[in-house]
Amino acid sequence: MKSWRTPGMLGSSILGHFGRQSRAMLLTKAYVTTTLIAAIDFATGAELSLLIFYFFPITVVSWFIGKRQGIGIALFVTLATVLHDLLQADSSLVLAIQDLSHVWRFLQRGGVFLLVSLIITALRVSEREKRAIEHRLARTVQSFLLPDTAHSLGALTTFGRCKSSDHLTGDFFDLIPLGPTKLAILVGDICGKGISAALLMAYIQGLLRSHVPFVEASLGQLMISINRSLHRVTADDRFATLFVGVYDEETRLLTYVNAGHDPPVIFRRPAASRDESNRGGPEGIVPIESVRLENGGLLLGVDPEFDYRISSHTLRDGDVLVCETDGLKEAMDTEGQMYGADRLARTVASHHDESAERIIDRVFQDVETFVGGEPPADDMTLVVGTVSTRSRMA
Repeated sequence: MKSWRTPGMLGSSILGHFGRQSRAMLLTKAYVTTTLIAAIDFATGAELSLLIFYFFPITVVSWFIGKRQGIGIALFVTLATVLHDLLQADSSLVLAIQDLSHVWRFLQRGGVFLLVSLIITALRVSEREKRAIEHRLARTVQSFLLPDTAHSLGALTTFGRCKSSDHLTGDFFDLIPLGPTKLAILVGDICGKGISAALLMAYIQGLLRSHVPFVEASLGQLMISINRSLHRVTADDRFATLFVGVYDEETRLLTYVNAGHDPPVIFRRPAASRDESNRGGPEGIVPIESVRLENGGLLLGVDPEFDYRISSHTLRDGDVLVCETDGLKEAMDTEGQMYGADRLARTVASHHDESAERIIDRVFQDVETFVGGEPPADDMTLVVGTVSTRSRMA
């Protein structure tokens, strides 16, 4: 079984800590840190030099904020170190300033600190260019793989959409016809970010498209095969969640396996309210029941010998199937509150009679309002399937 934490993951979490802070907060902390280092350096005297610690605020500011602020902190550090030397000198402050050796030391240290700042900034620019190229490449790959139209099979109409963030992730979904009466619904998420996650998504989607038509009668065996393939070709810190459901129009039966994915939910009206669509609870919303599709097993890529369980559920007239990735419910507002499952359920309930595409529109609009127009921190994928009734709007 794979380990859950690696040194790379620890390093990424440290970088993520700085990356999540505002520029103003980082800059303030950098100047405060420099001042504290200078004070400690002065208090410890000439016996203990803290010169190396001054490089930390320079590196953080140059990498996470930019060139101009990096030069500024480098000059501040230079003044702090030279002032330290002047105050430690045996002669008076005036005589020390007149001493050319202090002038030379000022220029020397200033040059070193500025050089470090410029190098860090140049590396950061190079990293941004690299990530921009990766972003365009991966988005191109995803655009070819993700369905962009609704799929109708008898009473069931299914539609999906992925709203991309600035960070590449491994969200994916697919709708695969299995003959005239069956449809496979796939939603998954790769652990991690970057082009490797996007390419791994493409790899898994390729495996699914090649396997599903032949093993749709045994979804458990499909998951076992995908799990072993993923474990064999990926590093220890790569995992994936995946939901696979096969809908049979003749029986209205949805057979599924959930490998560690955020459980899809079937929203439906209670039996007593199905014929009373004009009545409702608060705000005119008809009470909605929910069924979570969570049976299956461990996420993919962890244990190659895991045995996945198959479950099934019959869809009824008026049901709405909602599958999403965690980026949607974890979207945060300006106060750090998550969008959450409850708000998603209320949004679906209030638009329960609308088409799959319009429900997705409503949910994304509500998420955008909730986060205050901020760009998403993670990809948000949503797949909705609606079972038609006479009251459902086109």
